[in-house]
Order: sequence, then C-alpha cells, then structure tokens
Amino acid sequence: MQTKYDIHKLNNNTYILKIKGENNDLLYKTIKLFIRNSFYDDENDTIIFSAEKVTTLKNYLSDICNFKMPYNTCIKMIDDLTKQLIYLKKQNFGFYGFNINDILVIDDTFVFCSSYFLLPLVKDYFIFYSPIETPYFSNPEILGLKNLPSKIYYKCAYYSLGSLITFCLLNKYLLVGNEIKSVEDVSSILHPLNNTKLYWFIIRCLDTDMHHRKLLLI
Repeated sequence: MQTKYDIHKLNNNTYILKIKGENNDLLYKTIKLFIRNSFYDDENDTIIFSAEKVTTLKNYLSDICNFKMPYNTCIKMIDDLTKQLIYLKKQNFGFYGFNINDILVIDDTFVFCSSYFLLPLVKDYFIFYSPIETPYFSNPEILGLKNLPSKIYYKCAYYSLGSLITFCLLNKYLLVGNEIKSVEDVSSILHPLNNTKLYWFIIRCLDTDMHHRKLLLI
C-alpha cells in the first residue's frame, strides 16, 4: 500500500511533510502540538519542522530495535499516540485501525502522519457506507463488518493500538488471516509482560467489549 504522505529532507535538520487526503489539517495540528519548531505552510499545504532524524516506525523497528522495542520507548510511543487520539476525538474524528507506516518517528516522538484510516465520528460512532480497506492492525469489529451501512464505536481502534503495541514489544501479530487470536492465545503471547504496566495497558485495549476498552497506563 502506498503511504498517504510524502516527506523530504530540505537540509541537515529541516524536513517538509505533506499529508495527502481529506482531513489532513487535523493531523498537521496534532504534529504542531507535539513537534517543536514546526510551521504550517498554507500555500503548499505542508508542514516544515526541525529534527535530527526522521524514519518510519517500520524502519525504526527493523534498523534500531531489531523488531523488539525497549519497554520505556514503548511507553513513550503510547503516550504520544494516545495524546493524538485524544485530540482527534475532541474534534469528533478517529482512526478505525492502523498500518505500521502510518506512524513516523521524529527524533524521539511518535506521530500519526497518514489520514488513511481517519474518519469523522457521529455521536462517537464511525458510519460505513461503502466497502473499506482493512488495516493491518485491525480489530474484531472491522473484521466482522458484513453489512452496509453499519456503525462501529470509536473505541474499536483501541484494539488496533493494543495489537500494534504487542507487535512492537514482542514481534507477535494478533491476527491470523482475517481472524483475531483467542483470549487464551493472547494471554500466552503477552506472558513475557505479565503484571507490568504495559501488560495491563494492552489488556485494557483488547477487551472483548469495545465499549469497555481504555487507554490507561498506570
């Protein structure tokens, strides 16, 4: 899949990012909130920022983490992405899933930079009127989408985030084909994290009832 953004290095520490698609202005606003020395270029619909290093999450995992992100780095990623999700929710928008290249690592900050799975919310629900592409980090509700139109509660994406965090920490994927792993299988996969803050964060994200899912790291 093609990414919905282009990023170029202008000089040693200056980058220009163009996010394609609808509602890109919301993502620009979140980036400006979390990245210092960032400026929106209205004429070119881009954002310019200073950074020592920028890479995709996929490359970060492969080149730096050997596909197993350190515990404290993962906590930082959760904090960054959660802040973005909270901001978007206040604007009545949300993601219904993620792909790994939707996230950029800008120095030590993790940000969503793709509008691929970003949709408006209607009274806290996504409304689907036509077939959609399934995100790599999906959730039971999206995978179970059979009829159109349909509506799905916005917290469906919390499962996607829990699945992403699991992949980053343990290099384990919670999907088998188009089926979600069983509760027993998930428990076995998460065993190395047992009783840590990240274990309980992921468990809250993966609640079988999407209305009960929480982004809570304590």
